[in-house]
Amino acid sequence: MADIGSQLKAARERLGMTTAQAAQRLHMRAMFVDALEREDWKTVGEPVYVRGFIRNYARLLGVDTETCVASFNASDFVEAALPEIPFEFERPVRNRFRYPWLLAGMSALALFLVVKVVWTMTVPSAADHSEIHPPAASALETSAQTIAPGANAAARPQPGGVDLRLELTQSCWLSVTVDGKRVVYQTLPAGTVKVFHGVREITMRAGNAGGVMATIDGQHLGTLGGPGQVEDRVFAVKTPPVGQDGVHE
Repeated sequence: MADIGSQLKAARERLGMTTAQAAQRLHMRAMFVDALEREDWKTVGEPVYVRGFIRNYARLLGVDTETCVASFNASDFVEAALPEIPFEFERPVRNRFRYPWLLAGMSALALFLVVKVVWTMTVPSAADHSEIHPPAASALETSAQTIAPGANAAARPQPGGVDLRLELTQSCWLSVTVDGKRVVYQTLPAGTVKVFHGVREITMRAGNAGGVMATIDGQHLGTLGGPGQVEDRVFAVKTPPVGQDGVHE
């Protein structure tokens, strides 16, 4: 059986379709179509995104998607990406209950902590807001602000540029770059709302386009794609201002 890339390329050529035409119909860059046909999986990304690209491309060309995905799952690229789990021999535990008084003390302490948490959550005056919700201190998390669902997600007015608002209805991996600086590269849960402002352009990749609702410059675009579909988008202004940098919240 021919390899995945050869099958996809042969099917595309039988249909008289160029890589640029295939990329346009798949809403992806032509470089990724070429990488799939050359089986250059590293250019495409992580195995989960390569599977999505292969499945969408095979479906477009009328190739058996399950056969292609199964062949990819058996490749060295997928095996190399799997984390290695160190094997340790289980050591026999001796005298597990040698100190019953210690076990009883730990149980009492755990019960006390549970009662205290329940009490502080049900009684408003039991603890201040900072005790229940400690502030985040990670510098990475401050690169983009997560807004509670239903809250006003409009950022402070920005002169010119391009404004992007993303609302997640499903869990989704996102990569967002504002004016050449990557500000988001993580998996976010459903209900997350993020807003960005770019002076020149905002580029993004969504690993589950069916779970992302986008609004660009106040215009609602709706869902960016289907469930599990990998989607790349570029939002740019025609004439960016001089001497300004983009912001993101």
